[in-house]
Amino acid sequence: MKRTNVVKLIADKQAHERLKELAVATAKCWDEVNWLRMQQFKEGKRVDFNGTEKTVYVKFKSVLKVNAQQVARKNAEDWRSFFELIKMKKEGKLPSWLKPRPPGYWKEEDKYRMMVIVRNDRYVIDKESREIYLKDFHLALRFKGKLKWEGKQGRLEIIYNEARKAWYAHIPVELEHKAEKGNLTASADLGIVNLA
Repeated sequence: MKRTNVVKLIADKQAHERLKELAVATAKCWDEVNWLRMQQFKEGKRVDFNGTEKTVYVKFKSVLKVNAQQVARKNAEDWRSFFELIKMKKEGKLPSWLKPRPPGYWKEEDKYRMMVIVRNDRYVIDKESREIYLKDFHLALRFKGKLKWEGKQGRLEIIYNEARKAWYAHIPVELEHKAEKGNLTASADLGIVNLA
């Protein structure tokens, strides 16, 4: 089962500027790989996920390191979702008003979407000092908030909330599911509010 811990980052001016710089590079990487895939789609060709990933990785690895690969893979997830929606539309499984659209770009009206993507093995969380260390960028970020879920960590996404003027770390974790055999049955709702 997957869950996500969301914590607020305490970023001083220097950390904020560094995150902003990385977020712009991430957005440019996303837009580049998305543009390459969009051209293949418009020309009626099969979208080459591996080839386009390699192309942007070579271009952005000096800035984003191995995380450029994660940006391309997140974009590929969006493209696969788009293709699945097209398939469902053809099968009549979607409402008539819903028109699937390919993934969008992260730059709109001279403004970039502020998100940094970090591979699951490229960051370390220190619960004692309440710090997330980004290995590739040699950046230690303190955080506020509680880590409710524990398990194998997934791809970290650091997102800037424009309204709150703050950075938030979204830390997905894979929880271990331990089921014991017995003759009784129990279930819980997804909100884990009522135990039945």
